[in-house]
Amino acid sequence: MTSEGWLRPNSHIMEEITPACLGRDTDGFLYADDFNDYYYSKLNASAESAYVFLEGNQLPENWLGVRKFVIAELGFGTGLNFLVTWNEWVKKGHDHQHLHYLAIEKHPLQPESLRILLEQYPELAEYAHELLENYPSLLTGMHTIELANGQITLTLCFMDVAVALEEIVADVDCWYLDGFSPVSNPAMWCEKLMCQIAGLSRPGKTTLATFTAASAVRRNLQAAGFVVNKRKGFGRKREMLIAIYPESAAQTESLSPWYSLPVAYNFNTNTPDGERTALVIGGGIAGCQSAWALAERGWKVRLLERHTTLAQEASGNKAAVLTPKMTARLDWGERFYRQAFLYANRQLQRLKQAHNDLQWEACGALQLNHSEREAKRWAVLGDRNLPEDFIQLLNAEDAGQVAGLPLPFGGSYFPNGGWVNPQSLCEVLVRHENIEVLSDTSALTLNKVGEQWLVRGEYEDLAPADAVIIANGKDIRRFTEAVAVPFVPVRGQTSYAASTDITQSLKVTLGHEGYMTPAINGQHIFGATFERENENVALSSESDEQNWQQLHDHLPQLASQLKPVGSSHAALRMTTPDRYPYVGSLADNERYFDDYADLRYGRVNQAYPPATYMTGLYVAGGFGSRGLTTSALSAALLAALINGEPLPVEKSLYYKLHPSRFLIRRIRKNRE
Repeated sequence: MTSEGWLRPNSHIMEEITPACLGRDTDGFLYADDFNDYYYSKLNASAESAYVFLEGNQLPENWLGVRKFVIAELGFGTGLNFLVTWNEWVKKGHDHQHLHYLAIEKHPLQPESLRILLEQYPELAEYAHELLENYPSLLTGMHTIELANGQITLTLCFMDVAVALEEIVADVDCWYLDGFSPVSNPAMWCEKLMCQIAGLSRPGKTTLATFTAASAVRRNLQAAGFVVNKRKGFGRKREMLIAIYPESAAQTESLSPWYSLPVAYNFNTNTPDGERTALVIGGGIAGCQSAWALAERGWKVRLLERHTTLAQEASGNKAAVLTPKMTARLDWGERFYRQAFLYANRQLQRLKQAHNDLQWEACGALQLNHSEREAKRWAVLGDRNLPEDFIQLLNAEDAGQVAGLPLPFGGSYFPNGGWVNPQSLCEVLVRHENIEVLSDTSALTLNKVGEQWLVRGEYEDLAPADAVIIANGKDIRRFTEAVAVPFVPVRGQTSYAASTDITQSLKVTLGHEGYMTPAINGQHIFGATFERENENVALSSESDEQNWQQLHDHLPQLASQLKPVGSSHAALRMTTPDRYPYVGSLADNERYFDDYADLRYGRVNQAYPPATYMTGLYVAGGFGSRGLTTSALSAALLAALINGEPLPVEKSLYYKLHPSRFLIRRIRKNRE
């Protein structure tokens, strides 16, 4: 039984990565100094990549005629194998196909080193450029990148290979084993690791190829259940290994039964033309992101919004801040927020290229050391050697230089942070050929009819849908009250004030206990209040005064410029007891209580059946005040669950986002 989401992770999972250390030989070739080994052959490396990994895995033959294909690589290195595969996919893939490429790298290359190494392959320059444009900050975790207009999803797992193989949730179609040689890096070729690879493989389907023919590697693969053969090696190499995971092999389940994956949509049995239909309830940021993620995968999506226009409630703020949430020591909360932040930034860049009217400014975000607690966190962050393209730890003078005006504190500066107008983002997301927005339409009831869901509106029944996503903010409780997904409503109100000659110099968003934006159309947005047990969303002058006073407590000189103050926006934000949103399938409560009753006696390791869900019914909610940062990655996770794709987050994060997590806790505590 794997570790549960409620347990603290092992410390090695949370270690920050160390970038690759490069050396240069007498011929000028760069190599990995830590392993005293080269990233590629000096003799026609791209041809070797195609021979060993494409031909060795019978590609492109094996991906022809399938909707999605999953490749996993051990040892991303320069990305050459990925780029060679991308090139072949473009030539011999099809528009309706999707390539998922997962690559594990413990010591990733710095962007400039990667650029230099890839310059040697001008025939791959177009792909290399797009990879470099989207290459993530060198932070521990899984970084999911959409490339080739959404046809290719690259997930870079920057972590130790054994940890990554424990955290990946995917059915892999073929493996590229391209780590440094068994002599240089024996841990990467051990039997335990090969068994982990087998656990992610599909019996009778999954193939494997590697440049090495070492007898220890062959024996370890065979011990893991692979049928291994030798093949002529490339160039001067005599032999290499290829393998298949046989039909007779047992497929292991690495997920806890109560968090098992929902049954993915069956592409072949619904409608004759294979059309997939989804209905999303709620036209805020969570609903629009969910609709977009499915539309990108070819689903026909109807988005229901009870107001005339989108983003009128919790997503109605005129300017929301995009920034990660950092902790003194890396934990799963920080990991989720920073991976979501980087994913959201890449999505916004892509959307901005297609829609110039997207109101987004990556002006930078500065979290001030306004309190003793924040100052202590800032000091500890300085010991973690985090990359400067992600975070810069500034003293008061440098913070003032970045901000454009004097500040009394230093702080944590995120160069890629900024602000977004949520309504603008929602409008851009739904401008998709596969999305139809039904405004002034309320969803009253949900009923299962056969294999589809019927949504009853205020005036008529809507056409049935294969999948329904409930993403309607504070009204989500109407459809989930029978399911153990507790919510905590929090009222938030933002305020505005006209910019002055002094305040218009502000160039970044400022964070303290609240936040303040640069001048947007002559106005600063600031706040927001955090009011529990207050569900009155009427605009309040008392809340405006509270926002101003909070700003004045930390930045009195700046606050003194901001009078008079007006009410900007107020709404209820739905958060959760543990501050992680709910993303995934909704459970059948009665079956959970029956199937997992023995958990209350601490019987964790006995055999349990997989989770029973309300098939085709999903939830995306509880995003609280950080939905702008987390909703894009959460929607990608939801779409992956629905489509049966590799998950874009670690298994441990999937557990923490699972809608049934509190239900399982209730069962374990013997409280029904």
